Amino acid sequence: MRRSTSMMNRNGRLAVAAAAVAALSGGASAQVDVGPQVRIDVAGGTFAANETTMAASDGNPLEIVGAWNDWRRSGGNEVINMGVALTLNGGVSWTDFLVRPPQANQSGVEGDPMTAADPRTGYLWVGAISFAGNGGIYVARKAPGAQNFEASVMARTTGGADKCWMAAGRAHDNPNATRVYIAYNEGVITSTDMGQTWSAPRSLGSGIGFLPRVGPNGEVYVAYWDFGNGVLMRRSLDGGTTFGNAIRIATRLDTWGTQDGSRFPGNMRVPPMNYIAVDPNDGTLYCIYFDTTNRQNNNYNVDLYFCRSTDRGDTWTTPRVINGDGNPPGDQFWPWFEVDAEGRLHLTFFDSRHTNQNDNTTNGMFDNYYAISEDRGDSWIEFRLTPNSWNCNNDGLNRGQQFIGDYNGLAVAGDVVYPCYLSTQNGDPDIFTNIITVGGEPQPGACCFSDGSCADLLREDCAAQGGTWRFGTDCGAFSCPQPGACCLNDEDCASLIESECLSSGGTFLGEGADCRNACPCDAIKKFRARCKDNGEIVAKVVYRDNSHDGEFVTVAVDSQNFNVIVLNGKAKLFACCYTGGHTVRLVDPGCFDPINVGCP
Repeated sequence: MRRSTSMMNRNGRLAVAAAAVAALSGGASAQVDVGPQVRIDVAGGTFAANETTMAASDGNPLEIVGAWNDWRRSGGNEVINMGVALTLNGGVSWTDFLVRPPQANQSGVEGDPMTAADPRTGYLWVGAISFAGNGGIYVARKAPGAQNFEASVMARTTGGADKCWMAAGRAHDNPNATRVYIAYNEGVITSTDMGQTWSAPRSLGSGIGFLPRVGPNGEVYVAYWDFGNGVLMRRSLDGGTTFGNAIRIATRLDTWGTQDGSRFPGNMRVPPMNYIAVDPNDGTLYCIYFDTTNRQNNNYNVDLYFCRSTDRGDTWTTPRVINGDGNPPGDQFWPWFEVDAEGRLHLTFFDSRHTNQNDNTTNGMFDNYYAISEDRGDSWIEFRLTPNSWNCNNDGLNRGQQFIGDYNGLAVAGDVVYPCYLSTQNGDPDIFTNIITVGGEPQPGACCFSDGSCADLLREDCAAQGGTWRFGTDCGAFSCPQPGACCLNDEDCASLIESECLSSGGTFLGEGADCRNACPCDAIKKFRARCKDNGEIVAKVVYRDNSHDGEFVTVAVDSQNFNVIVLNGKAKLFACCYTGGHTVRLVDPGCFDPINVGCP
């Protein structure tokens, strides 16, 4: 399918081409192939859907997750949940479903979806807010290769949460550990155990649209809007424990309220939030936000503004407009962008340039765009993703004000880009993506196998052989994860790589760790129980050596638990006084079958 393209060069001149595969400017060799639209919320029917997000990583490039606000459970009243789409084969096929908080924290409004991907392990996360007094922020994770997300957990129980985003990346003090961050109006919360438990929030002050990003050395950056003219950012160099003072990225030329959409065609709100991304190689920071450039014929001309920092945010280049436009100009807003492993910038946004319309037009007409820069944002090439402009009045809702969400999403996995956006081109609100391939001839990359070995293979060949492909590197430069002892159910031990261990529900003891006596039950030689003539039950846990002295085991007699200390390699329980039959169990660690004993 062919797409019209336009590029704004460094001098602001608009160049126009007409090709779905377009060579980039400035001597760049990459090619861009925009695939057809793919609807990913099919199970949602014609119900309302909006406010998209998407995540993927080079560490597991065939698995991509998208999410959005979803109204499919609505009847007479609106019911909002988080819709989720998942592909395990690079976008060839998708499944979509709802992810909800734990039952005690559920509500009729569960929205503001967010996603994250860990480039180290390939884990994926989705999350949202349950807007209720007993609600708050909830998160669900998916291990690489797993077919489904695990049950969600509450990251923060609160009735005051609003607009959350999340990010994952290496820890500042350990390149072999991952930290996950969620930023929202109450602060930043952090997880050091892959999203299972979370810290209390660290406040960043007043603002909205707090967006976290993780740098290549574990730096944490959070951009936000201060409700005024500030395009601001806070920075942490200690894993989110502390944040420095606010850094002004730019000063807005114009500002308006969160519920105001008067500068745009249509009758919907357009909150002016800010967006940042970081180069995973050299840590260059980029910011894109939308602002009023001027007024023409009493209409606001809103454009995308871009600036860059090469010193971790201390100083920024002067903001400049990067989008193409029509004549008269339309509006460009709600950008989302990512930086790939090659340093290329990928951007998606809403655009009204293809319809001549005034700001006071009730039913605005919009399109979705994708743009790419291969020269650090100096020049861009744009692709129109929608086949025709769509009407914001077809939002699927019966409200006094239209609602098409507050943001867009986009993910990059290797050399493939997945924008995630709303379009009502079919007369109802649907969620779409495109598979956009960037690059020339396919190149081999490091293919890691479960035994820790590596082979330089093409991505397709790596997947066919059951490996995990790493974009932009080879076996000479990349160290594949090595297997180690994985304890399963306290009793069984297997030599697995960390991601396979965690996806199996095990506890990973470290790369290279030996299974011999590694797991709790391997360390126990025997478990015995009997009842003496006086009705005293004696239970004995015998370890293979004395290395567990000082620890406690839990032994149960019927439903009563006893904590017993280990001394000289043995834990002995003496419990009195019993008659008749009883069951003695080793509860923790959960080794060995129960023993039935008979007392006089």
